[in-house]
Amino acid sequence: MKRDKKRKYFQEKIYYIFEYSDQKHILSLLDDLVITILTSISVSAFILETSPIFANSYAESLELIEIIITGFFTFEYLIRIWICTVNPKYRHPICGRLKYLFTPLALIDLIAILPFYLQVLLPRLEFIKFTLLLRLFRLFKISRYSESLRTILKVIVFKKEELIATLLIVIFVLVFVSSLMFFAENEAQPEKFSSILETMWWGVVTLTTVGYGDVYPTTHVGKLLSAAVAFLGIGIFALPAGIIGSGFAEEVQKRRVKKIVHPVGKDIKITKEKALPLHSDFRHYTKQEQQEAIAEYIEESSEIMRLCIETAKRKYGNYFQNEEIIKDFAMLLYQETMHKFHR
Repeated sequence: MKRDKKRKYFQEKIYYIFEYSDQKHILSLLDDLVITILTSISVSAFILETSPIFANSYAESLELIEIIITGFFTFEYLIRIWICTVNPKYRHPICGRLKYLFTPLALIDLIAILPFYLQVLLPRLEFIKFTLLLRLFRLFKISRYSESLRTILKVIVFKKEELIATLLIVIFVLVFVSSLMFFAENEAQPEKFSSILETMWWGVVTLTTVGYGDVYPTTHVGKLLSAAVAFLGIGIFALPAGIIGSGFAEEVQKRRVKKIVHPVGKDIKITKEKALPLHSDFRHYTKQEQQEAIAEYIEESSEIMRLCIETAKRKYGNYFQNEEIIKDFAMLLYQETMHKFHR
């Protein structure tokens, strides 16, 4: 029993170091720095391998770097599989670990080490050379330790509906203007504007205002259309930037709220919080007594929630303009209040 408790305590300590970027915790900070540095070295070595000068002169050194870093990442990957049961979502020793293996970050960790072992086990297969590109996925490992990268990814996921709507608008405009340009330029330049599909290359280059100059209109109608599309592209491609920018600002404000409720350096409880029972002998109540207890609990909770909302609006209503952020703050305040109230 004591051994199990010690093992669980040890797992929680390692879990905290691996999963939380706490700058005040020396081991957590060291873990972040080591992984970031090794990832940067690994990607740099991969880039240098593509240069004939470095590939010929420093082949053994680059290979040794890859072996050491892959070994370290493999060890880290196995440790994460071992400690993942600390998280309540992966509590089961077998099913929980299998579930963890298919999480996005775990898949990134696997892809980061897989090409090396494929190259060692199956060196003669042609597709192995292509899989070496997967080593670049190690860059995504940094997102685990970079709050900025995590914020951007979270914003993209949160604003996915708006971004998808913008993408559909871009596709519609691209097809429409490419069709118009095809009919305007097909007779004058049949080799360059041979079909609507071929003309879409002109549409992409013009809408993005890149202007490579390899395909351009020569007729008056085509030039006029091209100018209009260029101006239109400036506005269309500003939409995703605005959506991500506003989402990023909202996420930063939400993080400020969480830092107010959970100050930096505060110990994070990893073990699963117990459900708040209405009464220790609740199962022995009659049906009527259960309903009365539930009603009393709901009334008590709603009153506390009301006070939390009023407190949040009174204290931070002028500071946070977004109503959703005020609600998030009130919910965090409510959760902490109920936890302390029923402790």
